[in-house]
Amino acid sequence: MKKKYLKIILPGIICLCLTLAHLPERKVFASYSRYVTASSLKIRKSAKSSAKVVGYYSKGKKVTCYGTSGSWTKVKYNGAYRYVSTSYLAKAASTSTYSRYVTASSLKIRKSAKSSAKVVGYYSKGKKVTCYGTSGSWTKVKYNSAYRYVSTSYLAKSITTTKTSSSVSGTSVVNYALQFVGNPYVWGGSSLTKGADCSGFTMAVYAHYGYSLPHSSISQRSSGRAVSSSSRQAGDLICYNTIGGVGHVALYIGNNKVVHAGSSSTGIHTSTWNYRSVNCVRRIL
Repeated sequence: MKKKYLKIILPGIICLCLTLAHLPERKVFASYSRYVTASSLKIRKSAKSSAKVVGYYSKGKKVTCYGTSGSWTKVKYNGAYRYVSTSYLAKAASTSTYSRYVTASSLKIRKSAKSSAKVVGYYSKGKKVTCYGTSGSWTKVKYNSAYRYVSTSYLAKSITTTKTSSSVSGTSVVNYALQFVGNPYVWGGSSLTKGADCSGFTMAVYAHYGYSLPHSSISQRSSGRAVSSSSRQAGDLICYNTIGGVGHVALYIGNNKVVHAGSSSTGIHTSTWNYRSVNCVRRIL
């Protein structure tokens, strides 16, 4: 009887073992926690920016993570593995910030905390930057709504003006500014090489000489001191009246002309000083 049962049972056991041996191995992921830093973080179906958005995480949300794939982090959402951008996740929930000032003439902003990381933008000299802590020799900043990194060695707690109005002439400011004619206009930008808007351009030019101007054409109407239009001279700011609620500012270069970041179609170029209605003239030096 025993032999008879063995003949019946053994083939079934062997078949079951062979089946189990060929089943795909189930991967076990070591999980860890991160905190959302974006105001609304998109959760995507797969690890690519074109993937379907299946939900959102709010700022400060504690998220359980299951590893990374390139610049994406795997999470579990509604019972399925999904992906979020790693750049919007932090190890701690701390939101404390502090300010620093750029000391380099053009400080590179990198995608991650390493010198080989992709350069995504630039800060001009004198720029006031909000910082979110450090990672080794790098400082975390927010640029175009994403956390990026700059070299800590080019940041200072305060602005040190090494050149004064007595040692800087309007002509030298103009000659420096004219080097960048032909470079692109970028809304919100302040890079003399990669792109700037009107106030970003004048701000970056004067930052090169240790002067701090606000990144706003309206606010620059209060910078320096007022002079009459008839007394304008090289290096003065020409502030224009608003059109549709938007102001404009340019740098007077002499001979009834200005240099400015006009628009995306013109880039940084020169124009007649009163090509549009002038609001005021401000002298910085």
